[in-house]
Amino acid sequence: MSSRRTLAGLILLLGLLAAPAAATYAGDRPLSTVFHEELRGGYVYTVGNSTYSGALNPEDRYAVSFDIDLPGDATIRHQRIYVYWSWSKLDQNAIYPALSLTRTDTGENLTEVARHTDSKGFVSTNDFFSGMDIFATKDLNPGKNSFEVVLKNNATDNRTFVVQGIGLLTVYESPESPEAIVWVSEGADLLYSSYGITPAMASSRIDFPGTIDRSDLASAELFLVAPSGGYTRENIPVINRLFFNREGTGSMPSFFETILSALFPGSSGKEWVNVFDSDETVQIGIDRRDVLPYLRSEGNFALVQDEKDYLVLSNAVLRAERR
Repeated sequence: MSSRRTLAGLILLLGLLAAPAAATYAGDRPLSTVFHEELRGGYVYTVGNSTYSGALNPEDRYAVSFDIDLPGDATIRHQRIYVYWSWSKLDQNAIYPALSLTRTDTGENLTEVARHTDSKGFVSTNDFFSGMDIFATKDLNPGKNSFEVVLKNNATDNRTFVVQGIGLLTVYESPESPEAIVWVSEGADLLYSSYGITPAMASSRIDFPGTIDRSDLASAELFLVAPSGGYTRENIPVINRLFFNREGTGSMPSFFETILSALFPGSSGKEWVNVFDSDETVQIGIDRRDVLPYLRSEGNFALVQDEKDYLVLSNAVLRAERR
């Protein structure tokens, strides 16, 4: 029996090496940078009153309300609405969802601009698609904005899917705001350390290209979104890890790493465990943390690693603010 498991694991590993871009539980679909600019301004992200939908049948609808306050002099630079979905299937077969999104205050049928998907990646039960659909919408106004979006399952067959929530990201420019550098990354990388996928394999790296003058920075914040991240019914002490400017496995003994960290704080980056916050009702894992002490002048990156959490890494924002 053990030899069969070893053979199965070897076959899976060879498959991953032969097709690194294939959909699997490994970190093989890294997020892409879609916005990178220096400006006076910031960003707002919210999932409104999103909750886990349960299975949506054809013609079913799912609504989310948003309330967002922007500076009175704000101008929109980048804005997207994200639909986080999973378990898309027709009977027991994987199939992509057919959905539409409407903004009720304007009657606007939103335009889908991208779809990112991932799956378990090998033939077995419950090998269904998960992903994120991205929609464009009319720019928000300066000041207070309140509106609702309604999603509909448009399938003409019996396909169903689950919605974990809908998110809204707005990057704005504001003359009265501090100068900042903002990176936005998007995608859908399904990570799960199981079925022969090790934590090292179930790791997804996010690169933040370009150079930074660190001498005049006041703050640096990393913001991450991962549907399903942070929620598990299993009693596991560590379910995920986040590394910033630090590789997932150290190349030197921990004793020397401790000495270097004491002599040169932040030089070897930082590691955190159990970083995403979600629950059974709100299943969009979110993490927001200060990374200024670990920021480099160039080559900055974050690495998200699964350890039995099961998550879909979907969004990342890095904002470094000048004094």
